[in-house]
Amino acid sequence: MREIENNKPVNNIINYTVVFYEEEPKANTFGSNDVIYEIFYSTKTGIMQVDEIGAFGDRTLIGRYQDRRGRGITIDEMLENIKEISEMTYAEFKEKILKKE
Repeated sequence: MREIENNKPVNNIINYTVVFYEEEPKANTFGSNDVIYEIFYSTKTGIMQVDEIGAFGDRTLIGRYQDRRGRGITIDEMLENIKEISEMTYAEFKEKILKKE
């Protein structure tokens, strides 16, 4: 392995999970009605993407929503987005984050 003691990170990845609805699994059922989104940000690409996660016995990807502004965003903007998202209702989240332009 090469000497890496003085290397800075080549990529920082933020993974933020937002759970709008959660229920206990019911007997004799498969999956749940949870409403979950995962938000990813990579400093290497500079892009934020939102994945809608289903609960069909595993964490199935249902949908993917790319950068809401149609461009890469800065790390400061991403942190602002996380604060904003943490205070949104589900209706606001769908309108502001999941809308397709």
